[in-house]
Amino acid sequence: MNDRFNLPAPEHTPLHRYLADPAPIVFEDPRNGNQPRYFLYATEDGYDDWGSRTFRVYTSDDLVDWQDGGQILSLDDVPWGKEHAWAPAILKHGARYYLYFVCEGQIGAASSDSPYGPFVPADQPTVAKDDLPGYHIDPSVYTDDEGTDWLVWGNGIAYMAPLNEDHLTVDLSRVWQWTPTRFREAMWIFKRNYMFYASWSENDAREPEYQVHYATAPALHGPWTEHGALVRQNPALDIVGTGHHGILHIPGTDEWILAYHCYDPGYGNGYCRETRFAPLTFNEDGTIQEVIPVQEDYRRPL
Repeated sequence: MNDRFNLPAPEHTPLHRYLADPAPIVFEDPRNGNQPRYFLYATEDGYDDWGSRTFRVYTSDDLVDWQDGGQILSLDDVPWGKEHAWAPAILKHGARYYLYFVCEGQIGAASSDSPYGPFVPADQPTVAKDDLPGYHIDPSVYTDDEGTDWLVWGNGIAYMAPLNEDHLTVDLSRVWQWTPTRFREAMWIFKRNYMFYASWSENDAREPEYQVHYATAPALHGPWTEHGALVRQNPALDIVGTGHHGILHIPGTDEWILAYHCYDPGYGNGYCRETRFAPLTFNEDGTIQEVIPVQEDYRRPL
């Protein structure tokens, strides 16, 4: 069945809600005088077989106290698929917002004039099942120094391709692929101080060993050097399955925040996942110190 499990949210859940696959971003909030706020797009969790069919948005001033901004998209409105609403990602291009999401093993796109939606889906998938080898899930987005917006996705194989001007389709003639050691899914790319970073999840989302590793490179297409774990489980505190992440840059600063999900092993299935936040600490050589999960909330007023 696809009904949400009748379980109370664990007391240490910062969002007091089951959410996975977090994609955090800072937008000007049209409901709050266009002041900058944290926005979070994520998979609605707590369903058997990851059976969510809707997406919502959440906003915060400090990454601890969150407001539910309401439903932004339902698979009822998607003409090409009806099951498994997973792993949203978002960007703003011009005056429009573009939401990328998973539905039935394909990547879809939808657009809106507000970060709160409602988002109107395109008539066809952005990346369809038969476009390329592999399982097409877990999108993220990256904007390069020339202003080109790239869609990043994949399971088993990591892909990246530039979005076309409509931002609802991609240029598959320019697709690039790279598969790190033990890569499973959910690659995220960002740039800091002339260094490029790629991070991804390893192992299965239902396993306690689900974790994030990362690599660095001097250019977007590599060569990439792998460095090991960025975050992994802390079973002593019952924090396991620490994977599928997003990385948030605080505008105007050199502060970077890791958002990731985990689950309480007492539930045992990886379907009741929580989202957490932690600051990233960079070494002088540009490598990143491993994040150690703790129970305390991380607060960062914007």
